[in-house]
Amino acid sequence: MRYFYRYLLITLSGFFLLGWILPQWLPIHYPRALGPTFSKFIRKDYQSLIDKQKPDVILLGNSVLINSMDESQFESLTGRKTLSFATPGAASAYWYLSIKNVIATASSPPKYVLLFFMDNILTTPDQWVIGAYFPLIIDEIAGEQETVLLQKAYLNQLNPLENYLDSHYPLFGERLTLKDKIDNRIKYTLSYLFQNCAKPCLDKALEAAFGYKNMIPLMQPQLESNSNEWSGREWDFNALVEKSFLPDMIQITKERGIKLILVREKNAKMMTLEDESSDMRNYFQELADHLKKEGIPLLDFAHDPNLTLDLFHDENMHLNPQARAVFTPLVADKFLTLIKEK
Repeated sequence: MRYFYRYLLITLSGFFLLGWILPQWLPIHYPRALGPTFSKFIRKDYQSLIDKQKPDVILLGNSVLINSMDESQFESLTGRKTLSFATPGAASAYWYLSIKNVIATASSPPKYVLLFFMDNILTTPDQWVIGAYFPLIIDEIAGEQETVLLQKAYLNQLNPLENYLDSHYPLFGERLTLKDKIDNRIKYTLSYLFQNCAKPCLDKALEAAFGYKNMIPLMQPQLESNSNEWSGREWDFNALVEKSFLPDMIQITKERGIKLILVREKNAKMMTLEDESSDMRNYFQELADHLKKEGIPLLDFAHDPNLTLDLFHDENMHLNPQARAVFTPLVADKFLTLIKEK
């Protein structure tokens, strides 16, 4: 029993010692306000591009969009000036900020925004907003006062105890900073000592060696998937929608006279409707009902038979460059049908 008490004493001592050292080591002050601090500078090069080219259509998405859509071909097929903003690592928080701070505030906003999404990313406001994603993606287009972003992407995700610890205890509040420092020390020290290869050098080498473009395309007739991944509370659309950025994106585009169109992409783990869990089917039915009530079109390619498994570059979502010739005409055709009906 005395070994347990000794362990407990050492652990608690280390905890309080680190809590005292961290504020001296890092430029932080506790207690602090909850959530990250956003810079007042907003990246404006995308907005300048919109003002210069005055597109009718903007294609908005993440890395899945890069290989799946040919901007020039879509423009040729539809006769509409088109710009594609595909940002690797982007999710609903980034799309909300792009619409709010870049697209809707442009002097010549587009007539249409086609937002490409997959699975339940529209109702996961905290996805890809912390760690390396914050300075590289979120903060570059977030203004100094982002009340909605702060609440939905950060504060709503913590319970009261986590909120208290996050604002009062440096060891908890700076856990991601500590993790990054430890990871960087392990990752970059040896390459620098033995190869004189510092962080930029190693990052470039790792991207060249292990980037998804170098992955071997999977050719199995059907990919295995974990059923638990597609079930549970994260697939209850009606319970999640009001805490997501979807209502905000719909409201902003309506106020600015922009027609928002959602485009559901295909996931190779769910090639057909039969592959989906019951929770997934309910989720997308509730999403469709919600969008219909709001007057937002949904172009659904989740089970399109033209998007075969050989067109996917990796195990679930990224299409290969050859898929552009297939997917682009599919989207263009449905888009033209939609605007002709209107």
